[in-house]
Amino acid sequence: MIKVFGKLRYHWQPELSFTMIYWCLSVTPIFISLALLYENTSISTSSFVLFIIFVLLVWIGFQRYFEISEDEDMLFSRGLVPGYAGKTVISTISKIQVSKRAIIIFSDKSPKGKIFYMRKWPKKYFVDSLVKNDYFKGELELIGKTDHYFNTYQDDKKK
Repeated sequence: MIKVFGKLRYHWQPELSFTMIYWCLSVTPIFISLALLYENTSISTSSFVLFIIFVLLVWIGFQRYFEISEDEDMLFSRGLVPGYAGKTVISTISKIQVSKRAIIIFSDKSPKGKIFYMRKWPKKYFVDSLVKNDYFKGELELIGKTDHYFNTYQDDKKK
């Protein structure tokens, strides 16, 4: 969770298979660039271009985040991941399932749900702010083992 220009951003990653493929492909140009650099004694333009491509892909990889609109009925999912990025109307979200590593959001657009992997604390703050939103009418479900990780949710539920 990062606050930029007064808006809270909650970073996420797509499904694990897509994440692994993306990061493997984004690291490939740096290895090719280093191999080209090893072959020549001077820095060639192709190795420089591959290094720039690597930096660009890493930057794009870190630009995946949620923004909850405070004055509208919108949840913005930013990023260049096809099928994951876009706008979701908060009132159409029917259920949110929270597990230890991910959240699954069920809405009218995606009745089977979309999996978003998040770290512990950004996920907790994201779910809290989404559930407390006036437009949210769905339900929250905790899935998986109920160990010490879920105690923060259960304590909040008791209050």
